[in-house]
Amino acid sequence: MASSVPLPPPPPPPTTFPPPLSLSPPLPKLKTPTIRSRLSKICQEGQPHLARQLFDTIPRPTTVLWNTIIIGFICNKMPQDAILFYAQMKKSAPYTLCDNYTYSSALKACAATRNLRVGKAVHCHLIRGLLNPSKIVYNSLLNMYSTCLSSVADSEIGGCGYSDFDYSKYDLVCKVFDTMKRRNVIAWNTMVSWYVKTERYAEAVRQFRMMMVKGIRPTTVSFVNVFPALSSLGDYKNGNVLNGLLVKLGSEYEDFFCCLERNTEVWNTMIGGYAQSSSPVEAIELFIEAMLSDEIGFDEVTFLSVLTAVSQLQRLDLAQQLHAYIIKNLATLPVIVLNAIIVMYSRCGFVHTSFKVFDNMPERDVVSWNTMISAFVQNGLDDEGLMLVYEMQKQQFMIDSVTVTALLQQLQI
Repeated sequence: MASSVPLPPPPPPPTTFPPPLSLSPPLPKLKTPTIRSRLSKICQEGQPHLARQLFDTIPRPTTVLWNTIIIGFICNKMPQDAILFYAQMKKSAPYTLCDNYTYSSALKACAATRNLRVGKAVHCHLIRGLLNPSKIVYNSLLNMYSTCLSSVADSEIGGCGYSDFDYSKYDLVCKVFDTMKRRNVIAWNTMVSWYVKTERYAEAVRQFRMMMVKGIRPTTVSFVNVFPALSSLGDYKNGNVLNGLLVKLGSEYEDFFCCLERNTEVWNTMIGGYAQSSSPVEAIELFIEAMLSDEIGFDEVTFLSVLTAVSQLQRLDLAQQLHAYIIKNLATLPVIVLNAIIVMYSRCGFVHTSFKVFDNMPERDVVSWNTMISAFVQNGLDDEGLMLVYEMQKQQFMIDSVTVTALLQQLQI
């Protein structure tokens, strides 16, 4: 019997080494551009009609492709073409369904063309086509109605001006806002702006306050919208509150107006805000900056704010320079501006110059008389103030509580 021979051990497994490290980055995988990206790129290059020709070769375009062309027309400032293309999209139903982006884009085109009739039609379409419209659609609706309604003629809104129109019965902007379940800061800003456009300043302020109560953080646009309302109401107390709120919210708001279109309204808002917040130096510096920029033409609101700032500083040299600048830039000085000039010279201690301005006024109101009387008594000229009261009565002006208070405070009666 043969003895068994032991088998040799198996060979060890071959040693494997990791692949050598490569210093060059991996080659990117090339992706075939989609039809949508091609259409979008052509529109971005300023050729939406070429993108439209390419679109027409597609047998069954999707909703995304329709939206791309509509947005392309809008971005190239061709809103009328966007509306026509939207109408063609509606005709293609039921093969193509509109979505939130379709309706929001169409509404934006209606706002750009001020086409209220088509905007109402799009509104009806989205009511039937969308169960839960997004906030983007609602914001577009608000913008469309506020833009279109603010540009229609008086005869189209009932034959009366905005200040006399009964908005409690007919206000599509408010109706859309009231139907919104969730409102972001864009919707609130649109409402504040709408109230200012229609000269309902108290409502604009109330809407801004309600936005704050709801916990919505205001943006720079929020403040730009509400400041004209406070200015029109003469509500300087709340203007000071908002100025403090600007500082409290952080540095991003401190120079917010630098990012905006610097028109007269924005300059007046900032200059007036400094003047009413007892920051006359900042108000004058801002006025000088606006004056050197040659971007705008100043109005009486601008000068009233600067006159207030100079009065606070009691600087005669600034007062004289500002007075000369106002005469040079205003063909006719309104009574309200002349009254502020009287106050400015009086605060600077030059009451005789105040009286010279008063004496040369072509017309005066009761504020003019009270201002001059107060200037006399505040500068220790009690007899002159009393004589002016008699002259005021001769001129058939009624003495009011302001006149009496000015006399009593100085005479200590």
